[in-house]
Amino acid sequence: MAVALVDPAGRIGLWSSEAQTLTGHPASEVVGRDLSVLADRPTSHGRALVAELVRAGGGVRTDWLRCFDGSSRSIRWRVVPVPLAAGTGLLAVAGRGDQQIDWCDPAAADLLLHSSPIGLAVLDKDLRYRFINDALARLNGLPVAAHLGRRILDVLDLPDPRAYEAMLRRVTDGGETIDNLHVAAIRPDGTPYAAVGTLFPLRDADGRIVGQAGVVHDLGGTRAELLDTARNQRRLELLTRISAGLSQGLDVASVASRLSAVCTPAFASTVTVDLLEGAVQSTAAGVRGTGCPDGSPRARVYPLSAAVGSGPAAPEGDLPQAREASIPVSECIRSADVVAFLVDEAREQHHGIALPLLAGGQVLGAITFSRPGGFDADDVLTTRDIAARAAMAIDNALLYRRERLATLALQRHLLPARLPDIPWAKSAYRYLPAQDGTLAGGDWYDVVRLPGGRIGLTVGDVMGHGLGAAAAMGRYRSSARALLAVGLEPGQLLTRLDGLKDDADNDLPATCVCVVYDGAGGDLRVALAGHPPPLLVRPDGSADILAADPGPPVGMGLDHVYESAHCVVPSGSLLVLYTDGMIEDRSTFLDLDQGIAMLRRAVHHTETPLDEVCDALVAVRPANSADDATVVVTRLTRLQPMPVADHDAQITG
Repeated sequence: MAVALVDPAGRIGLWSSEAQTLTGHPASEVVGRDLSVLADRPTSHGRALVAELVRAGGGVRTDWLRCFDGSSRSIRWRVVPVPLAAGTGLLAVAGRGDQQIDWCDPAAADLLLHSSPIGLAVLDKDLRYRFINDALARLNGLPVAAHLGRRILDVLDLPDPRAYEAMLRRVTDGGETIDNLHVAAIRPDGTPYAAVGTLFPLRDADGRIVGQAGVVHDLGGTRAELLDTARNQRRLELLTRISAGLSQGLDVASVASRLSAVCTPAFASTVTVDLLEGAVQSTAAGVRGTGCPDGSPRARVYPLSAAVGSGPAAPEGDLPQAREASIPVSECIRSADVVAFLVDEAREQHHGIALPLLAGGQVLGAITFSRPGGFDADDVLTTRDIAARAAMAIDNALLYRRERLATLALQRHLLPARLPDIPWAKSAYRYLPAQDGTLAGGDWYDVVRLPGGRIGLTVGDVMGHGLGAAAAMGRYRSSARALLAVGLEPGQLLTRLDGLKDDADNDLPATCVCVVYDGAGGDLRVALAGHPPPLLVRPDGSADILAADPGPPVGMGLDHVYESAHCVVPSGSLLVLYTDGMIEDRSTFLDLDQGIAMLRRAVHHTETPLDEVCDALVAVRPANSADDATVVVTRLTRLQPMPVADHDAQITG
C-alpha cells in the first residue's frame, strides 16, 4: 500500500516506499512539504486542504496526481482522519488494486487502447494530454511520458499553432465535433508528417464537457502539399528565430553561441563557426576566392564554438587561439562555395556541409553543419540563408569590436597611468568596464597636487558610450585639471566647466564631483554636478555622505552656478569618490541611498591598505551593472610643517 501521513498544517510527515513507486516522488522531495504539491491543479493548501479532506469524510476519492517526471495520472485513494498531538491530520492510502477500472476488464481495455494502429488521445479542458496510446506517440515522435500532463501545443510543432488552438477550443468550449481534420506537424528530429483525424467532446454523467478526444490516422506521403507547408513553415520559423537571436549578439563569440543554440538539435546535430584570421586583423577580410589560395597552407581560423562562454567580455580576449582550419573549411574559404563532406562522429557517419560567410564580397570564414541524414536541396537553401544572416551579424560584430578596441585605446591614453604619490593624501583607484560588454563609457578620474599644501580630485561620467564619449571625457578631464591648477574652488570649477564648449558644440553632458582638500588644516570643499555624493569614513568608523547641492550635469547649457560645500575632515579619514556604475543594478531597483549604504558597509577600518579598500568596494558592486564604474579612495591626513628650529638655524648662519 502507498501510505502518506499528513499533519494538521498540511505537511507530509511520512512517505512510504510504495508511495514513491506509485508517484515517482522520493521521500526527500516531499517530506516536510505541503500536500498540495502532489495535486495536478491544487485549489487549496495547508490547513484549508486538510480541513476540506476531513470534512469530505472517508471513502474512495479519484484525483489527478502530478508525478515526479512532470506527467499526470488518475489515482484512486482513501482519506482516513487521524488524531494527532497538534490536531486532526489524515492518512492517505492508495493500493495497486484500487487503480482498477470497475466497469470492464482492465486487461481488455489496455489491449484495445495500446494495440490500436489508430492514434488515440484524451485532452482535458486545458488542452493537456490525459491519455495517449502508443500509435499516436510514435506518430508524434515522442514517448508517451513526454505527452502526459503537458499541453498539446507545447508538444506538437505546428505551422499555425494559434489557429489550431482556436479549433481545439471549439471542441472543448462549444461542444463541436470536427471530422476529417487534416494537419501537418514537425517531429523533434525535424521530419514533417501529415495526419487526418476526428475531434469530439467528452462529457461526464451530467452532460458537462470535461475534455475532448481525438482519433488520428497517419496520411504518410499522400498529402505532399501539407508536408511542403510544414517544411516551409519550419524553415521560416527557424530563420526568424535565428534573426532574432543574432540581432542581440554584440560580439562574434555570442553570434556563434546563439546560432548554435537555435540550430541544434532542430536542424543539425552540430553547428560550428570558423572565423578567418585575416577578417579580424584588418577591416578588409580576405576577398572572395583569396582566403586560402591554391597551393598555400590551410587557412588559419578562430574556432568560435570553442570560445563560447569561456572568454572575457573584453574585446582583446574574446577570441580563442587561432588554428589551422579543417580541409573542408579551407576548401570552402578558398573557393567561396559550398563544400559537402562526410565525417565520423561518435561511431556514426554524419553528413557535413560547409558554407562560406560572405559580407560585401569578402570571405569572413565558414559555417559548418552536420547531422546523420543528408542535406537535400531545401536544406541547402536553408543553410545558405542561415550563412547569409550569420555573415551579416559577424561583420557587424567585427565592426563593433574594432570600435570598442579604438575606444578603449583612446580611453586608456586619456586617463592617468598612475596617481601622484602624496604622503598626506595617498590614493588608489579601480576602473571596471560594463559587465554586458557594451562600448567603453566616459568615466574619468584625476588627482592633482596643488600649491599651498592642497590636493584636487575629480571623478566624472560622460553620458554615452563609444569614441564620442571617450573624446568628451578627455576634454572634461583636461579642462578640470587646468581649472584646478589656477586655484578655482570646486563650485567655481564646475561653473566654468559647464560653460566650456568646443567649436562644433557637440560635447556630451557629464556628471562630476570635484573636491579640494587643504592638508594643513583639514579643510575640504566639495561640489557636485548631477553626481553621487562622496562618502567620508572617519577614523572612528563612522561614515557619512558629504552633502552638497547636486546641481545639473555640466555641458547641458543651463548656465547653472554651482555651490561649494565645506567641512573639516579628521586626520586619517577615507574619502571615497565613485561613479553611478558602482551602485546601480539594472535587474533590481536600487536607489541612491541603498547604493551608498552598500558601499558604506564595505569599508570597516580606515587603516586598511587602500588597495584592499578598493577591492572591497568593487566586491559589493552589483553584478548586473550596465555601466562602467570608477572608484577613487584617498586617505586624508595632515601636511607636516617644516621644523622651525632648522629654519632659524639656517637664517642665523
